[in-house]
Amino acid sequence: MVHRVRDGAIACVLGLIALAEPAAAQFPLFQQPGQPGALLDVQDLEQPRRAPLTITPSLAITGEYNDNIFLDNRRRVSDFIIGFTPGLAIVAERPTYRLGAGYSFTSELFTTETDQSHAFDRQNFWLDTLWRVDPTVTLTLTDTFLFSTDTNLVARENVATGRDRALGNTLAAGVAWQFAPLWTLRSGLSWTTERFQRDELQDSDVYRATLSAERRLSRLVTVDAGYEFGYFDIENEQKSTSHTPLVGVRWQPTPTIDLVLRAGPSVEIKERGDARVTPAVTASYRQRLPFGAVGLSYDRAIGTAGGLGGTTENQLIAGFVDVTRVARGLTVQLLPRYSIVESTSGDRVDVQSFTAALQATYRVASWISLIGGYQFFRQRSASTVFSNAGTTIANDADQNRVFFGVQFGYPIRFD
Repeated sequence: MVHRVRDGAIACVLGLIALAEPAAAQFPLFQQPGQPGALLDVQDLEQPRRAPLTITPSLAITGEYNDNIFLDNRRRVSDFIIGFTPGLAIVAERPTYRLGAGYSFTSELFTTETDQSHAFDRQNFWLDTLWRVDPTVTLTLTDTFLFSTDTNLVARENVATGRDRALGNTLAAGVAWQFAPLWTLRSGLSWTTERFQRDELQDSDVYRATLSAERRLSRLVTVDAGYEFGYFDIENEQKSTSHTPLVGVRWQPTPTIDLVLRAGPSVEIKERGDARVTPAVTASYRQRLPFGAVGLSYDRAIGTAGGLGGTTENQLIAGFVDVTRVARGLTVQLLPRYSIVESTSGDRVDVQSFTAALQATYRVASWISLIGGYQFFRQRSASTVFSNAGTTIANDADQNRVFFGVQFGYPIRFD
């Protein structure tokens, strides 16, 4: 298993060495699993691109105080960490396509727990592409790769299983076909993989396929109906599938407000024939405001539990506040997330976690920015998953992290 984690990290470094997030989106501390990096400056401060290809090298130098580096209240150790985060982003744009990709890694120097110092224990790769085949057909391909010893940041579930080398990757492809003026047909495929170095944790692969038809009723309202198929391949567990018919509505009551609601029953069928039904819900609210934007979302679906094993019923409540128009060059983001992860049968997994991140960037000049932030993480676990030594794996954890630093980066444009 160790070799699988190591090989995955090395393959990413060697195969994608020239890619990283742009300076405006690259925060060394807080990562958002499943979300590709932003392609543009959130304040639109960059000059209009005069060339189809832009390459942005960057380097962040940070200091971080972490009061619980092992994510375990029974073994609470604090440290001050110096980080160096080089990266490189590539963006290519034409009227009919867009390609954005990025890669970065962080070399960490621990001042007290020096054995935790490593060069590649935190890595991040993202890919975001779009190709408009013709005015009615659009293809997309995205990928997000995270490699970290902070297990609560590797997957959307935010489950902490201690300090452990782990990776998560989500590869997704989609197609949208507007076959009539008011009708659009959408389909997509995704593959999410999670790998852990710790032997007691269980690797997983989750495959999903979706198909939906969308009908615009008016300028404000769009309805859709579709189906999602899921296949769960979890190490040392019986395989299972999920079948989820969904109906939804999107409402834009004003040009600045966007509301979405989709729901339906999700039927999970185990390899040996056991079946159960649980609700699946996706709801979101987003609004542009004079100072920036705000949003809130709720997602309930069958998923995994960050290596604890078995399929789980996951609920995620997430929000954001983006302040981008108060002062030129200043960006402030507040990102709270609350998750509930429970086994679909029994009490093997029962984890609740809350993450709140406040992060800021101030662009001093076109090539240099000051960055800083604070992240709070709290986990409470009643899970009954044990290590080989008979101790629980997912434990209660309270963690405060404060970081500050400077980031250098400048876009290089090619004709």
